[in-house]
Amino acid sequence: MRYIAGISMMALTLALGAGAGAATAADMKIGTVKIQTIINDSAAGREALNKLKVMMEDEGRRLQDKQKELKRLESEYDQQKLVSRPEVLEEKEFEIIKMRRDLESYRNDSSTLLRRAQAKASQGIINDVQKIIQEYAAKNGISIVLENSAGVSAQGGVVAFADESIDITAAVIKIYDEKIKGSKPAGAGR
Repeated sequence: MRYIAGISMMALTLALGAGAGAATAADMKIGTVKIQTIINDSAAGREALNKLKVMMEDEGRRLQDKQKELKRLESEYDQQKLVSRPEVLEEKEFEIIKMRRDLESYRNDSSTLLRRAQAKASQGIINDVQKIIQEYAAKNGISIVLENSAGVSAQGGVVAFADESIDITAAVIKIYDEKIKGSKPAGAGR
């Protein structure tokens, strides 16, 4: 998102600076778009979010299973403390330590996997949407389209304020949904 914001600001600066040779700033038509809203509200975005949700639930169940196994092992250890030989207890203790380490490693790996899956899904949508925005802007005589997700995304956009009348997010979502629907055979997933 920061990359998009940087490019948008650079494009705006260049466009306004080039006013003497081309059009002046007053002649420019500007639009804004909320990328995070597109990711959240488009059919492709909802599908990606649903896949991520299923993935998170699966990982959560696996993590819970591993935690239950650790608790079972700890319970066994507690029960055997009074009656087992020190060598047996030491072996069981080592097994518990190893399982705790494995559990923490699994938790970290799972978190990384989910973050990467989310980033990959978001980037795919952003790549698709950038093409749609370019086509829409060209068709509608828009000189510049700025990211305006202030308050919607953690990074925010590059626009402090913009009148909603120049926001093209809904139009982009509609085009994107139609494009996705048209590119899939009936009943097929993306």
